[in-house]
Amino acid sequence: MLRTICCALALAAAIFVHPAACFAQSDISAEITFWNSVKDSRNPAEIVAYLDKYPTGTFASLARIRLESLKPKPPAPPAEQWAAIGFAARGAWGAVWQKANRDEAEARALTLCVNNGGRDCKVSSTTKCGAMAFYTARLRRTRYWGAFTAEGATLGQAIDAASARCRNEGRSPSDCNIRASFCADGSHRD
Repeated sequence: MLRTICCALALAAAIFVHPAACFAQSDISAEITFWNSVKDSRNPAEIVAYLDKYPTGTFASLARIRLESLKPKPPAPPAEQWAAIGFAARGAWGAVWQKANRDEAEARALTLCVNNGGRDCKVSSTTKCGAMAFYTARLRRTRYWGAFTAEGATLGQAIDAASARCRNEGRSPSDCNIRASFCADGSHRD
């Protein structure tokens, strides 16, 4: 009997002396249960709720990483687009835009120029906007032709630059006209 009383007193003393250990165990279990319920969630509010309740909890670092991974990603920048114009001095030309790379744009523009009757076609390519100014003139019984390309950040700048090249470098500046203009992204069609 004395032995039973001693065991009961020892048990009671243990409970009163270390009550935090019992509560700590249940608090850890609650945190683990909460974390397990939100760790795979795609809802950031659920992860934030865990962090609000357990800001320094066992899984707080993982929760912050998970929350960061759930933030929307900025859209990828659009892929670079290329445009090119194939042109010949006597006026044949062909232009392309919205091509994935320079080689593709130049090859296609050159083919178009040749198919349009061009001989000795040259190619100009850009990732911006481009234009071609053309002139034809008769000076002292001789016919002259010329084509000049230029690029610019905008269609207007490309046209102005091609016109200026034609007027400055051509044999008949007053006969310069824009033959083609385009932007690599196709915005010239809007």
